[in-house]
Amino acid sequence: MRRVVPVGVAANLPRIVAAAGGAAVLLLGGVACAVQVDTRWSGLVVVGLALIARAIWWRRGPAILALEGRGPRLAVLAACLLIVGMYTANRDMADQPRAPRGDGAYLPVLARGDGHMMYLMARSTALDLDWVFDDDLARFGDPWLQPVTATGRKGMVNPIGPALVWTPMIWLAEAGAVIANVVGADIALHGYTLWHQRIVFLSSALFACGAVLLGRRLARALLATSPRAWAPSYGAIAVLLGTPLTYYATFMPSYAHAMDACACAAFLAYWAHTLGRRDVRRWVTLGALLGVAGLVRAQELGLGIVVAVELVARVGARHTPNRTRLAWIGGSALAVVVTLVAFAPQLLEWHRVFGQATALPQGARFTRLGSPMIAEVLFAPRNGWFSSSPIAYAGTLGLFLLPRRARLVGLGLVAALALQVYLNSCVFDWWGGAAFGQRRMCNMTLPLVVGIATLVWRCGRLARRASSRLLHVLVVVGLGTFVTHNLARVGALAGGRPAGSELEPSCCDRVPASLRPFAQALYDRVGNPFELPASAVFALVHDVPITTWDQTVGSYPLVPPTHTLLDDSLWKQRGRWPLWEPALEPFLIGGFGPSSMLLGRHARLTTAPVARMLVPNLMPYGQRVALWLAPAGASQVTVRWNGEEVARAMLYGWTRVTFDLPTIGLHTNELAIEGQGGAVGVGDLDLEFLPK
Repeated sequence: MRRVVPVGVAANLPRIVAAAGGAAVLLLGGVACAVQVDTRWSGLVVVGLALIARAIWWRRGPAILALEGRGPRLAVLAACLLIVGMYTANRDMADQPRAPRGDGAYLPVLARGDGHMMYLMARSTALDLDWVFDDDLARFGDPWLQPVTATGRKGMVNPIGPALVWTPMIWLAEAGAVIANVVGADIALHGYTLWHQRIVFLSSALFACGAVLLGRRLARALLATSPRAWAPSYGAIAVLLGTPLTYYATFMPSYAHAMDACACAAFLAYWAHTLGRRDVRRWVTLGALLGVAGLVRAQELGLGIVVAVELVARVGARHTPNRTRLAWIGGSALAVVVTLVAFAPQLLEWHRVFGQATALPQGARFTRLGSPMIAEVLFAPRNGWFSSSPIAYAGTLGLFLLPRRARLVGLGLVAALALQVYLNSCVFDWWGGAAFGQRRMCNMTLPLVVGIATLVWRCGRLARRASSRLLHVLVVVGLGTFVTHNLARVGALAGGRPAGSELEPSCCDRVPASLRPFAQALYDRVGNPFELPASAVFALVHDVPITTWDQTVGSYPLVPPTHTLLDDSLWKQRGRWPLWEPALEPFLIGGFGPSSMLLGRHARLTTAPVARMLVPNLMPYGQRVALWLAPAGASQVTVRWNGEEVARAMLYGWTRVTFDLPTIGLHTNELAIEGQGGAVGVGDLDLEFLPK
């Protein structure tokens, strides 16, 4: 029997099929990059798979996309299988797979960087049954020369939670190695082998999938959709494959960010699903889940703000009996007590290793609660959360579109997200060091899934008259574009390649050559659109092109090493910017000429009565600024800092002009040089902390 197709759909069927084919090409291209398909064949693979996808769309599209079908669940399952496949396909043995481990050299297997440290903590816990890490570092490598603590032993500032979670997995791997060795496997039993780490770090892929599945379930409940509706599944897939979670679940699984995402998702999901209950079981479970999340990262204790939001709403409601108010207050207090009990292993580890149970081992200067850098965390080109992960931008906006019946849950999730942004913006290295995107925001996986699902759900309600297949195509193409971009970036880091740690402008070297002219034209007009509105405000304040934000924010002349934050060696740190170098041209925003030689030194000559430059600042401590200036026609110079005169000097050859800024501002400052009577040669800019 011939299938009847509605007239509206039939008229647009060629366009729908073409859009579906384009979406398939985008997604499959990203997958090809992620699993490292040979570039000589990836094009043919993508085209072939796209043709197959088009044929499936033509014949089976309505059945696949029907709300009562199994498509949503199968799509989420496919995304999870892709994550597990990417994890198992990763090859990372420091290019020395046959070299023995355990002879004192740092030779990563799968654990790298902080992951190496956390794995050693887990290995010591599981196999040595202690928290004395000196022997582990001596045997398997101490690349950063961990300092000796007040207890006389070497310490690692990483949390103890991941070690406790991985300990049973190491026991399982060790038992398997013993059995396998009976038949000649010859697996070393010291625990730092590919066998052990493959088993242990599979948990990262599974934790990532668990986090988005919890988000999908909550989104389904909040939106009151069918269990087989597409919007929650789109949210889960987009966040799993389109955010930094992808990288830390697959190619850098030794970092605990996927575990962190799942622990936070478990707490937030349980809180939302049990909203309104006052029984003891709920308060105990909430406290236990929050304490476990805090063990993975102490910062997650801040998620307790959702309980505070609910408490204020219930206690502050009109006509609430005093007895009920006391019950809510008492229950919340019980949750706090249970949280502290669950968090006790971390306090014990801090006491044994660092000699103090309540002081953060990174030091008080590592987290500056009075000096947030919120715009940078969200919009900076250097691992900004929104700028590097547009899925996060969309998911955050989607939280504000939850239906009225979910208003209290939405308020709690927004409060949790805002607090996490604030806390991460107070961290010394807000960009996360060598990181893939804003890695510390992986803990907000569940809110992002809910936000993306809500956004898709709202779009569906606004376009009820449109073809359902057309809506699916638009959603797949829209989200698929960012998913593909993320997968391609992740794929480039396979095999242990570390993520970048420096500022990289967004445009346009990594854009395909055929699209580069269009991308460059768009970039010149609006910059990176996902850095708005911060980039626009920055351009207005400093009277610069909108692209200047993308080229400057996140680079600093004075960035002290992390270990100096712990003692007075911080005040001895220095920073220098050779302003004549081409790399610093984006910071020179007016009145400077090209690099040249002047009186035997590299310099830039001023070409206007007032030359202006941007000076970013990371540290909230008083500093001394020194400029090397020379006469190139001018005999006198005036220096202004953010519009205020800070120095005036006569120029006789190269002159070091200094001024002190006891209350130097964070973010980006503006320095102006005014030469009287002609041009000024500008050499280096030096920064140092004021003496304490």
